[in-house]
Amino acid sequence: MTRITILLFCVFIIIGNRSFAQCCASGNPFISDAEQPALQSRVLTSALTYRYSHSEQFYHDDSPSNDLKFSQTSNVNYAELQLAYGVTKWLTVMGDLGYFFNKTLHTEGQEPMRGYGLGDAALYMKFNLYSSAKARFTISPSIGMKFPIGVFDQEVDNVKLPISVQPSSGSLKYLATVFISKGIAKKMALAGFVSYEYAQLIESENFYYQYGQQWIGAIYFNYKIIKNLSLDLQVRNENRARAARENNEIVESSGYNVTYFTPQLTCSFKYNWYLSAFGDIPLYKYYNGIQMSVGYALSLRLTKKIDFITIQARRQAKKTARHD
Repeated sequence: MTRITILLFCVFIIIGNRSFAQCCASGNPFISDAEQPALQSRVLTSALTYRYSHSEQFYHDDSPSNDLKFSQTSNVNYAELQLAYGVTKWLTVMGDLGYFFNKTLHTEGQEPMRGYGLGDAALYMKFNLYSSAKARFTISPSIGMKFPIGVFDQEVDNVKLPISVQPSSGSLKYLATVFISKGIAKKMALAGFVSYEYAQLIESENFYYQYGQQWIGAIYFNYKIIKNLSLDLQVRNENRARAARENNEIVESSGYNVTYFTPQLTCSFKYNWYLSAFGDIPLYKYYNGIQMSVGYALSLRLTKKIDFITIQARRQAKKTARHD
């Protein structure tokens, strides 16, 4: 498995240097590997994800736009820490925290604008609504909130940064998701989810703004290639409605509909360690007005799983063996 790990890192470095990534966006980016079923009781998972992104193409409707007389590029280096714990067999508590090493916007003929620091934090409750080990079928709805704990209204050298470069979204958001998975063969499974996000109005020193409602839907295909290596193929659609300003004025150049293809390889190691590499490839893009569109994205994710019930059972078995 060491060779596979080295290969994944090499692919990451090569593609990252070619700047296949995704443009700047408000708040934490969506991490495609984050949606999972509810955990079993007394199971803890922790995951650290690194994501690089870059974009330089403007779109109008579903076509590239050449109407602007200047060029822009953007790149983002982002990390996210996620924790999840199975409180009971039917309730899992999850939380995540994002950090931007940089959100940089380069405009032709101007100094780059760079935001950095903590992004948003999120807290979720995920429920094991239905689970059948025999049928390999689960339904896991969740509800949660995102908190704009990071810097907003950030200024650099007395220059106000645009909202797309702010590390925090600046808005409290309400979230709801339903995740479903079904095993279809010994080494294969299908899964999918639908999520909804509603953002509160931003009333800050520099912004009066409300993001449009967002829907995300995805379907996964999982195949276990060998014992320690699995492949996920995901198709995901993200739909964001137009934003609003003062007096309910609609921001015409806001909102989008983007469909992604996301392949992922995951290696498992001893002691329940997992390493994943995945990328977002946009298949279809539609933007209201003229906006900088998404490009490609690539991420690495390191996960550790701890089963406290199994650990306790092993300790008890060792004690029994000593007494015998």
